[in-house]
Amino acid sequence: MPQAVTAFRPFLLRRAHLRVLVAAVDLAQESLCEPAIRAAASRFFGRRFKDEQALESYLAERDAHSQFFPWLLWDAELPGGPLGARLRKTRTTGPEREVLDALLTARADVFQVTGLGAKSTVLERVADGTCHAVSEPVLQAVASRGELFVARVVDCGDCCLLDAVHASVPAAARRALVRAARRQADARVEARLPLLLAASRRAVERMALPELPWQDSGALLRATLVFAAGDPAGLLATLKAEVKSGRLEAQSPRRFVVCGAGLGPVGAVLRVSGDRLYAATSSSAKTHALRKSLETNLPELTYCCTLYRDLDALLDPRLRDRWAAGELRSIAQDWVDECLATFHDTAHDWLGGVTPREAVRTPTGRLQVRAWLRAVERVSEVAGPSYGAALQSLWRDLSGR
Repeated sequence: MPQAVTAFRPFLLRRAHLRVLVAAVDLAQESLCEPAIRAAASRFFGRRFKDEQALESYLAERDAHSQFFPWLLWDAELPGGPLGARLRKTRTTGPEREVLDALLTARADVFQVTGLGAKSTVLERVADGTCHAVSEPVLQAVASRGELFVARVVDCGDCCLLDAVHASVPAAARRALVRAARRQADARVEARLPLLLAASRRAVERMALPELPWQDSGALLRATLVFAAGDPAGLLATLKAEVKSGRLEAQSPRRFVVCGAGLGPVGAVLRVSGDRLYAATSSSAKTHALRKSLETNLPELTYCCTLYRDLDALLDPRLRDRWAAGELRSIAQDWVDECLATFHDTAHDWLGGVTPREAVRTPTGRLQVRAWLRAVERVSEVAGPSYGAALQSLWRDLSGR
């Protein structure tokens, strides 16, 4: 009988890529003491660094290694050529040399996830529509259809690898990033990544809404912080202990909502999956506080990345067919849980700084609270029947009916 043939080339190239990356990161770290490297960093970040320690501190404080090191290795204009070219002397195997040569010619660009397969993720280069089937298991685990990446794809001919994701942007920013990618098509290699990162930041800032948005217009965003957990069983035990202390509320054995000070802003949702902790919030103002709180209280976690999701489908049924039903329901549940956490007695800016319980005592406040709950009801239709019943119970409690 015919035997299935295993495609070894993607595996060999990924392994070679990992070895090259380890050597490249070591080289970049060791080179920070060179004046030419610090001068390049000044061009990248738009500020001066007096010495190696100042640059290292800046990178650590802003977690900017994943953006700066690939640029420094493959894009920066340095005396004698790209820093990464120095690795040619030490790469001894064919696959490693092939990957290194591809890295030296790869350029940062804007890609959109257009397909999620069993063995690859299809990324469309938005500037011209060219598609790449990227062989990267981690990307397959975290990517969502429609999501935009400022990334570096390494094209090895019959196999494409993902070298770095510099930024993740919701699908609603596509138009802005298509324009940015096309404008920078002929930019100098060194200038390309900083310009694309600036465009992605502007796009996200334009889309960001106030805390717990309820209006009908505008994009709805959700930020998910991804952490690696060295001891998942120990992490779960810690989170369950926090449930007993009252700082967390358990929604399931692996899903928790922050309901007290300590592990992040009230309402943020924590989910453990495999060896990852996913911490999500719909408030742009809370994202930084959530990360800082978790890193302070759970030092065993290692921050990986932040994913932004465009949640307009939660409010517009016409857009829901772009989502897998299970994924949409899960995120809707997260969003409603965050909205309702200590909702009754929390002061909100959109109520003039008073709590819903206080606001319903006046005709205007009553209308505002009811309008907000009706907007959330539209999301609860996706979250599931129990959420609709919870909203009705909440309104009866607030209105005294």
